[in-house]
Amino acid sequence: MELDGKPKVGMQFDNLESAWKFWKSYGGKMGFGVRKDFSNKSKKDGAITSCRFVCSKEGNSANPLFFHKFQMDSDEQITNIFWADVRMQLDYAYFGDVVSLDTTYCTNNAHRPLALFSGFNHHKGVVIFGAALLYDETTASFKWLFEMFLKVHNQKKPQTIFTDQDRAMAKALQEVLPDTYHGLCTWHLMQNCIKHLGNLMKHGSHFLRDFKACMYEYEEEKEFEEAWSQLLSDYNVHENTWVESVYSLKEKWAACYMKKVFTLGMRSTQLSESLNADVKRCLNPDVDIIQFFKHFERVVEDKRYNEWKCEFEAREKLPRLRCPSSPMLQQLAEVYTPIILDMFQDQFDLFSACCIKQRRQSESLIEYVIDMYKHKGEWEVLFHTQEKSVSCTCRRFETFGILCCHALKVFEANDVKLVPDQYILKRWTKMARTGIIFDVNGNEVEEDPKFGHTLEIRSLCQRFVKLASEVTGKDEVLILRSATEEMIKKVEALRLGKIRGTNESDDPIIPSSNDMSIPTGIKKRVGIKRRSRPKSRVELQLRNRKASRSRSHPTFTHSQSESTDIGASSLVQLENSFSFTRLLMDQSEGSVSLGALEFGGDKL
Repeated sequence: MELDGKPKVGMQFDNLESAWKFWKSYGGKMGFGVRKDFSNKSKKDGAITSCRFVCSKEGNSANPLFFHKFQMDSDEQITNIFWADVRMQLDYAYFGDVVSLDTTYCTNNAHRPLALFSGFNHHKGVVIFGAALLYDETTASFKWLFEMFLKVHNQKKPQTIFTDQDRAMAKALQEVLPDTYHGLCTWHLMQNCIKHLGNLMKHGSHFLRDFKACMYEYEEEKEFEEAWSQLLSDYNVHENTWVESVYSLKEKWAACYMKKVFTLGMRSTQLSESLNADVKRCLNPDVDIIQFFKHFERVVEDKRYNEWKCEFEAREKLPRLRCPSSPMLQQLAEVYTPIILDMFQDQFDLFSACCIKQRRQSESLIEYVIDMYKHKGEWEVLFHTQEKSVSCTCRRFETFGILCCHALKVFEANDVKLVPDQYILKRWTKMARTGIIFDVNGNEVEEDPKFGHTLEIRSLCQRFVKLASEVTGKDEVLILRSATEEMIKKVEALRLGKIRGTNESDDPIIPSSNDMSIPTGIKKRVGIKRRSRPKSRVELQLRNRKASRSRSHPTFTHSQSESTDIGASSLVQLENSFSFTRLLMDQSEGSVSLGALEFGGDKL
């Protein structure tokens, strides 16, 4: 092909060297430096199959800490993608003690699962810690997913993680996170119960009610075992394989066994009905990968906007105290967020119904037996008089992080008017987001790296103006002018050096930040659609009620000309300017890029 000095679509070269010479010549004519970005080598013979030449001043990511990784098969097709922006990394650093992993979302007709890591912030709102598009739900895929999750979050492991009842996922968790408590989502357990034992729920049967009671109501293991035995006997399910398998996992879902685990009250991966609705609304079968990420980012931004509103209300509105004269409530009103303060006040109200049934003292330890008016059961509370520490058999503080009414009763009996500092968890306070977070390389993680730079420039401007305003004599003016001109020369020389330093003809080929090889596209999943289970009569009734209520609300439809807004508030943009959608966008028309990846028009 005859070359006229301008790059064109479809140009062909005899070899890599001739292409590089052409690109270098074009850069010289147009006045910009050039460099080699990456190259792909064949896994068979090591020959270079593709590469990219770019301008030496090609911009960096608006936020270089945006994390993304992808996994490829032998044909260099993407199988799994994981990503987490800087805000997700910060959220996990502050609130990553208890994590929910939901993989029940399917993106499109290819039924590719969307894995969503989420949890609770200090306002008990939902925060996202990371997300992934998986090719399948095998142990290998889940193992890779958990490894990437730990990598982006500086190997910080959660105390507790909740998932559905998936064996492949459980196996991967055991390998990657052996020390993390693995809880089962009670919502999925109920759905599986309906699926496997739906025949027992006809004609006014109370099986589902009794099964649910075993999950939530019994605080003591003995009570649970008795109730479970009664359940097996009443409904004759002693030899049912599914019932046996669920019982073998009782430590992962029964309330009496989970008293030993820090859960924040979480029992399900379905943390928020609004989040589920928003995510499902953006998973339209006709949405391609770029539109999907745009919709997904809007969902995440909507949740962050909700937190911003809660932050504003917490700082601007006075808390409502049910007993304004209480020193303890006055103390906690200063530190707790409003919703956590309300939860504490619920326990504060209940302690008036508590009665001290027994009291035994030995040296600095006092043992109490507490019962409650019109409540079944008794609770043992230990109080150490010197440390002012307390522990209750209900273990509310150990599981949720807020003191129980039984402990408050003991505090009241010992004239403890303020909550000791060790019982005020920072994650529930207004200051939960304070503190510096570092990445795996020891660098400070900033949500918007330009923000600190802007503050520095603003501070310099103020100092320069102040200095100029204080100059009085001619000699001082000359000194200031000379120093200013010298600084200008140094800054310009620094800029020029950066440009010249990148305009070298023998630049090495730089590999992609994610992988030494660059994918050719996203692998199409060839599989069988997940079968939907038969719906029970109760579920059908609930679905019909929801449908009738939602008829008056607009439904989500997608078209190329319509806005990508999916109902998220547009009042304020909280996210930094860099996003996974921008990472996918390429300068060339009709193509999509993932880092250095190029592929055109693929759907998930």
